[in-house]
Amino acid sequence: MKIKKTNVAGGVVYFEGDNGEYKLLIIQRAKKDHWPNFYEFPRGGVDKGESIIQGLKREIKEEVGLDIIPIKFIDKFTYTADKGTRFSTQHNFLCKPTDPNQKIKLSFEHQDYKFITTPGEAELLLLPEMKKTVIKAFVLLDSNKTTISTLPEYELSKPDVMKEYLQWIQ
Repeated sequence: MKIKKTNVAGGVVYFEGDNGEYKLLIIQRAKKDHWPNFYEFPRGGVDKGESIIQGLKREIKEEVGLDIIPIKFIDKFTYTADKGTRFSTQHNFLCKPTDPNQKIKLSFEHQDYKFITTPGEAELLLLPEMKKTVIKAFVLLDSNKTTISTLPEYELSKPDVMKEYLQWIQ
């Protein structure tokens, strides 16, 4: 069996809410797709001859209809797909829309979308690797506004401790 290696680009797209909180876009896979009904952030394979950033912009445009600006590299993870015949490395970026008033237009691959505003929502809705990426995105966006715990004195709510913890879970 020949294993194909591919690069995948993923974008955690954020919007700023009316009250200054950050809203991260997640999309729900279509019922007839593989991994039906699961939530994820926009992502997809990088085509031959494309850079990862070119693939990122194209995939987000195709999946949700948004033009974006990549802000910062978040992380990468690997996974196998296509019944073990494809080994993918997914490169994840924090992104913002070029125009925050753009309308989201889902592709046939997805049936719904929502915005999440807390790491706790990521815990409940996303698969483990994507959950880690989204939590890192919240920390990157604003460690002072975003807390992991509702207890103000909880150690993980301190930025340096959170960064150390996130490095440890990688």
